[in-house]
Amino acid sequence: MGGDSELFSASYITFGGPPAHIAILHEMFVVEKKWLSEEMFAELLGISSALPGPASTQLAYTVALIRDGLIPAIWAFFIWSVPGGIIMTVFGLLIGGHSENKALPQPVLFLENGLASSAVALDALAAYNLSNKICIDTSIVTKIITAVAAALTVIFTTEPWLMPSLMAFGGLTTYGIHLFTVYIANDEQSRIVEADESAVEISVHEPLLPNETPSNPQSSSPTMEDPEIYFSLSMRTGIASVAIWAVLFLGATLLRSLASNRYLQIFGTFYYVGSVIFGGGTVVTPLLYSYVVKPGWASSSDFLLGLAIINTLPGPNFNFAAFCGAISLRSKGIFPAMIGALLAWIGMFTPGLLIKKGVLPLWKQYRGFPTMQIVFRGVNAAVVGLVLAATYLLSQRAISIANGGDTVGPLPVGKYPLYVALVGITFVTGGFLKVPAPYMIFAGGIVGILDWFVTAS
Repeated sequence: MGGDSELFSASYITFGGPPAHIAILHEMFVVEKKWLSEEMFAELLGISSALPGPASTQLAYTVALIRDGLIPAIWAFFIWSVPGGIIMTVFGLLIGGHSENKALPQPVLFLENGLASSAVALDALAAYNLSNKICIDTSIVTKIITAVAAALTVIFTTEPWLMPSLMAFGGLTTYGIHLFTVYIANDEQSRIVEADESAVEISVHEPLLPNETPSNPQSSSPTMEDPEIYFSLSMRTGIASVAIWAVLFLGATLLRSLASNRYLQIFGTFYYVGSVIFGGGTVVTPLLYSYVVKPGWASSSDFLLGLAIINTLPGPNFNFAAFCGAISLRSKGIFPAMIGALLAWIGMFTPGLLIKKGVLPLWKQYRGFPTMQIVFRGVNAAVVGLVLAATYLLSQRAISIANGGDTVGPLPVGKYPLYVALVGITFVTGGFLKVPAPYMIFAGGIVGILDWFVTAS
């Protein structure tokens, strides 16, 4: 994959959770390298959001898969996810059973203030760029879908059914309105035929087909001017991938319920969780708490400290699985804990990658059809709403510590003028001065450290 070095460096600077990850990938794949059009990026993000697993990880994996093939895609997944997984494994080995009365040091929390504030700006910039490209037609439908998707995401952000439901809502809405428009056009055509008998032979036997749009600007879909892509997956390969996932899912369900071996229980539990989680890291945490803490595999203090650490680290939040696997077996020694981390990490990520590999051949075969272009107009509009909502949600929990260290977050960035200014400056420098995202992330971190230095002195 041509962007190995950029993707590897991005795995160390994507602070701020999934919204920031998506913003970084948008900047890399669409703006800088022009590997994807805005429409294709939104389609792939929409599919990733509607499937189990972390959307940003699946997006990086998918771009490599459709450009270079399976082996480069697996490599892209590793360089995007492994650094954070290794770090969380190390923390699991160090913390397991020893986290009482421990907290992250203040400099780390102030650093996160600056990094997360920059991430808010990058996410807002991604939403701005996507909306300018996708919500540009004269129809108000896409704008309504975007607004509804954003509102529902803010209200029901932790609900597992949210992401796939919004994707379906967007696609069905645009297609339903398209069918209604075709029906009205055909009805008008019939009325003209009845009023003018001379036009019968021309019109009455040639109604518009369901996949054709009438000639009016409100129903015309944007032209998809996509870069050429390499795609080697067949439909048979996709079906086999989904079948493998289903067999493993059945086995994992049995393992987590019946197995007495802790290693098998860990793999079965995390594979099961990775298969049923829609919505990424915001949804996975409470479910993992139920499966890791309640059975007695780890203490609540260990779990919560690990949660604080993963929120300060770059990379996908699903790397939290490595931490949970390590602390679940830490009492048995370092080597068993490392095996537990590996089993949990593999179990957590594998389902989403298998399902995505199975779905992509369908996307490739049918995305060019007129009907699918109409459906994807709605899906893409819903994606814009998701990104807008993610910007707001991230801004509401971007500040980790404030008031000289007396107040510990998460806190909204809007209450602190320094970080509001940082968000605004980052948005302008990235959107209009075209400063690369890594520099803006780095600058945000410096602002956070300077804030700590001034506060501490």
